[in-house]
Amino acid sequence: LRVLLCEDGMDEDRRPGLPSRAGRSGADSVSPAVQEDGSGGSDSEASQNLGSFDGAHSPVPMRRLRHSEEALIGRQPLSSNGSEQDLDMITGWLYNGPLQRAKYEDFSTIDWIYDNTKERHYKSNLRVRARSMGRLGRLEVAADAAKPWLVLLAVGMTMGLIATFVSVSSQWLIDIKNGYCRTGFYLNRRFCCWNADNVCLDWVTWSELLHVRWRWLEWVLQYVVFIFDANLFAAVSTFLVTEYAPYAAGQGIAEIKTIMSGFTMRRFLGLRTLCIKCVGVVLSVASGLSLGKEGTMVHIACCCSNIYTRVFRRIRRSEVKRRELLSAASAAGISVAFGAPIAGVLFSLEQVSYYFPAKAMWRSLFCATVAAVTLKLLNPFRNGKLVPFQVTYDRTWDLFELWFFVIIGVICGVVGMAQSRLALLLMEYRQRSVLKNLARGEVVVAALATAIISYPSVYLRADMVTLVSNLFTECTNQEGSGLCSRDDRAGNVVSLLLTAGVRVLLTAVACGLAVPAGMFTPSMATGASIGRAFGMVVQTLYEQHPEWRLFRACRPDVPCITPGVYALVGAASMLASTTRMTVTVVVIMFELTDAVIYVLPIMLAVTVSKSVADAFGKDGYFEGVINLHGYPFLSKDQEYVLQGSSDELMVRASEVAVLSAHGETLQSVGAMLDRCSYSGFPIVRSRATMALAGYISRSDLSMVAQRAAASSMYSGSSPCCFARLGGAGAAAEPAHASHAVDFRPWVDAAPITISHSTDLNLVAETFRQLGVRYVLVAHHAALLGIITKKDIVRAVRMQARNRDRRLSLPGTLACSPDNHWLARLLPPAPQRLGRPFQTRPSAPSSESQTL
Repeated sequence: LRVLLCEDGMDEDRRPGLPSRAGRSGADSVSPAVQEDGSGGSDSEASQNLGSFDGAHSPVPMRRLRHSEEALIGRQPLSSNGSEQDLDMITGWLYNGPLQRAKYEDFSTIDWIYDNTKERHYKSNLRVRARSMGRLGRLEVAADAAKPWLVLLAVGMTMGLIATFVSVSSQWLIDIKNGYCRTGFYLNRRFCCWNADNVCLDWVTWSELLHVRWRWLEWVLQYVVFIFDANLFAAVSTFLVTEYAPYAAGQGIAEIKTIMSGFTMRRFLGLRTLCIKCVGVVLSVASGLSLGKEGTMVHIACCCSNIYTRVFRRIRRSEVKRRELLSAASAAGISVAFGAPIAGVLFSLEQVSYYFPAKAMWRSLFCATVAAVTLKLLNPFRNGKLVPFQVTYDRTWDLFELWFFVIIGVICGVVGMAQSRLALLLMEYRQRSVLKNLARGEVVVAALATAIISYPSVYLRADMVTLVSNLFTECTNQEGSGLCSRDDRAGNVVSLLLTAGVRVLLTAVACGLAVPAGMFTPSMATGASIGRAFGMVVQTLYEQHPEWRLFRACRPDVPCITPGVYALVGAASMLASTTRMTVTVVVIMFELTDAVIYVLPIMLAVTVSKSVADAFGKDGYFEGVINLHGYPFLSKDQEYVLQGSSDELMVRASEVAVLSAHGETLQSVGAMLDRCSYSGFPIVRSRATMALAGYISRSDLSMVAQRAAASSMYSGSSPCCFARLGGAGAAAEPAHASHAVDFRPWVDAAPITISHSTDLNLVAETFRQLGVRYVLVAHHAALLGIITKKDIVRAVRMQARNRDRRLSLPGTLACSPDNHWLARLLPPAPQRLGRPFQTRPSAPSSESQTL
């Protein structure tokens, strides 16, 4: 052992597995990728670091090489005349270190068990080093513990700045469609008319600028300018998205949920996506499309967190640590979107967090608080509040109104479910039709149609933030116009109901467009319109028939019905039925209105609405998007009831590409990589007995094989070693070991195995709770087959489709190719994972194929 580790100063020529001193260059200064805590960088980083050796120095210690993840083979010039020789670094045949992994590939699933173990090993080594170093060690521990908090602090402050920019810029572009401010072109209408009482002389409409005097011509001119600006903003937004950052489209919550479950999506949380998302959401909201900016704040916050984690090397290389910070950062998005820090924490726990809700709670609260304080200090709305609308109610509610709130919950539950299903149906049709190649034109046409339909209606023309604020506002005795008009109450009710119906259609169309936007505010606007209309009907019944037994609890000298409260209840119900959120929605409404007395009605309506929507299908809009794109996601909120055992779902060993522990050569490994596109390969001791020896992922196998092939030390006939010979304690060196490629540091020698009779529900729980990527099915240590996460997801979705077909309405609206009605409407589904409007083909999923 002392000879192999070269600890006694003996000549390195006696070390097996390494070339002689004359055949390679040594180095005492191991590359940073080797000196770190065992977390290697990317392939390019390792190659650059390994190319920094010069001269023939002392040999590379083997114990250092044991902790390298990716450094295997490097090439560098040996002398000044430019001649090159290979520097071959292998781990040696007495390797007994921890499992190592290469960088995760795009569209692959991380190994939670490995990353958690790696994180625990790092913390354990850090504590041991701290005890030996004294004060410096304690300072190092404190600095390591402060890194996540610094990231969250930066995310919170950045989100306050971004929310201010998005809110002020979008409102200015919305108002610029109607006119401009004479005192300052950069001011929107609200700030321009800040000190004006009734008539604002500083705000100039475009018809006034052109001195148009005829009223009908003035209306036409404003109409044309409104349509032109709407199309211009939408066209610029979709051009930026499709040309520079396709992942910036939509609100991104569905993809974030998938990433939090362990899926890897490169560039989805990158800097380019962040910049395009911030600019594009301002333009898309200003274009008048039935979309909002609140849902996109979650994606923006996660992008900020992902970017800031790159500053610290250990966090950047720990997939588990990065997802912990992503979970906490998502709370800042909801905090600045609705001015609701508590709701942001609940959103992080209810929707985003997957494996660590308890650990993420305190960090989510910290990040959400920092974001809210930053937004409060910036005060973008100049009202001392965190959102442009915050209303309060002075009147309480009576017990008989609970029945009306239940009715609103039922109506909004059905409407919200229909809106989600219609949006998913249109998204599926868009992916299967020619529209997937006409993303920009589709956005322009949708913006044109929305502008033409919206301008004649005062409720559709107004931006949704202003509309929701007006619908929530309580009428006073002095007001007698608009929504508070008694003479035109019937017309207002009809207009609000028509607005809600048109809004559902426009939102369903706009949700799948290639622009950054969300559906939180449109859903709230639809629900508020329904609730306000229903409240006005109840108010009319009370005024015409106060003697009814239903209204006996009302006092004659006090207004009994408050339509604004019904709008609040309707908005909460609609949002709950669309997103399937419950506690988060209640807290959002509570923090928006400060109406503690109406928490119980909101809770009742939200419960009823979600129950009605769940009767037609447990999946909300986010889960529907996940299923539509085929992401490998297992929800922790649902209970899966699968029939059968693991041998019915597994892929048989005869159909699996396996590797022999000691019978492979470098050429056969390369041929298998070229022939098979599987994400991993089981390892057996011999193909005759199929005795299980381990598992190696495709990325690790490909990385080591490519580096060995690039070395002059190995050839295509060089043997490959994937496991030890003999028993678990054997340390015997196989024949020709000095010329063998050692894959053992990258082999999972103890993969999770199950029996062939294991119940499928237990297998599903294994994937969901442990976060594994695969399980091997074995009997008496003999490999029988393999089950991947994709197989479990496919079984769950088949079960959901069978359940949906038994229901009439969901069976009609469900996005399933098995429906005969959809089969005639939709073309065949493409077998590709990615967004439909991507100008460049996306990388296929490495786990999309069943082993």
